[in-house]
Amino acid sequence: MRVLFILILLANLGVYALGQGWLGMRPEDEGRDTRRFTQELNPGAVTLTPRPAP
Repeated sequence: MRVLFILILLANLGVYALGQGWLGMRPEDEGRDTRRFTQELNPGAVTLTPRPAP
């Protein structure tokens, strides 16, 4: 019973490490181009205005 507990614990730690990206690229991030998030194509086209007071 103790061996089964240790195996389950190690499996859970492995899945957690994979999900956190400690063992390489996270599965959700595969195929994403992270450089695109840092590019602003047309920053002048966006204007922020304050919300009118109620």
